[in-house]
Amino acid sequence: MEETKQTRNQREIRSVARLAAWTFAWMVTLALARFGPDLLWDSQPVVSWIAIAANVLVGIGWVVAHASFLRGVDDLQRKIMLDAIAAALGVGLVGGFAYAVASSAGLIAVDANVAFFSILMGLVYLVAIAIGNLRYR
Repeated sequence: MEETKQTRNQREIRSVARLAAWTFAWMVTLALARFGPDLLWDSQPVVSWIAIAANVLVGIGWVVAHASFLRGVDDLQRKIMLDAIAAALGVGLVGGFAYAVASSAGLIAVDANVAFFSILMGLVYLVAIAIGNLRYR
């Protein structure tokens, strides 16, 4: 039996909502693990390790939800998203290692942290999604 357009749209909405919920949960646990030791539990190591473990577990759930989301989109959208993921990963790895090498050689005086590369990768991903959608329009 052929799936109706309304049923397909409902399934897509549930898939996006599930991915959004996992993304939000991961961001909350990340913020808790990062800021909790200073703001909530006065740097107690056991509580900090629990928060980090929770973040890792929710992060695994987020990755699984994202993979499930990718399996549910159409072939063209999956190609666009996978190309964008490849571009973001490439920029993050190549840029991160280039920075590390330049820093260890004493060529860079500015300290960059992982947040900078995370933001860079996110921006590259968004731009690559936009370019992919424009290219295949």
